[in-house]
Amino acid sequence: MQRVLKILFNVFCLCCFWLQVFSQEESPEEHHDIPEPMIFDLVRELGAKQGELEVNVLAEFPLSSIASRHIDWAPEIEYAIWDNFAVEFELPFEDAKLEALKTALQYTFGKSASGRYIHGTQFMVEKFRKIDKWDISLLYIPAYRFSPVWSVLALLGVRQQMGSDSQNKTTTLLLNATIFAEISDRTTLGLEFNNSDPGNFDEDEELELLVMPQLHLELSKHWSLQTGLGAEFKEQGVDATGAIRLIAEF
Repeated sequence: MQRVLKILFNVFCLCCFWLQVFSQEESPEEHHDIPEPMIFDLVRELGAKQGELEVNVLAEFPLSSIASRHIDWAPEIEYAIWDNFAVEFELPFEDAKLEALKTALQYTFGKSASGRYIHGTQFMVEKFRKIDKWDISLLYIPAYRFSPVWSVLALLGVRQQMGSDSQNKTTTLLLNATIFAEISDRTTLGLEFNNSDPGNFDEDEELELLVMPQLHLELSKHWSLQTGLGAEFKEQGVDATGAIRLIAEF
């Protein structure tokens, strides 16, 4: 499994290098905002403006081994209190059971002089309802636009578990990276790599990888939809997973 993870992330790095070498140059004012990944989304986009409000719900559902797996879904609300600073409140569910209460803070440090690079940080706290366990996560978020079409965003950090029901291995590495291709003003394609399974903390955690090709559609000024079909690579094998996120922005 470790070998599979290394190969996939090496492929991702090579793709980023290829895009940087062959992408078309453009002036800073031609840059668009960099999209958000679907599975591990941000607290608003990097560089959020004061007063921006978003309500969304993500659902991940099994397409294989259905009898032994659950539907993980979570409604959330995101609000930019000041320019570059946003907060989020989320309710993670497993099937019909509310599993936890989750909140997050995100701050954008700023852009490079060229406008191609933007980065920020995210801090998350999750309190589980039925067990004595807290998850505290800290991430660094770099993003780079290669051209009007191609961009990439990553979330890199650690998650620390606390409480009497924590696993023996209480610190987990978090790695997420997504390549985006904006093929029109309303349509974006993405390929997301995510090493964590945020809906399942009741078993001993092994390093695993979700690879999720996805489609982002802007339906109107306020509404958008993201959907994808992907594969989860685990020590026990590979499972197919579907996901959908409905977003309302104000």
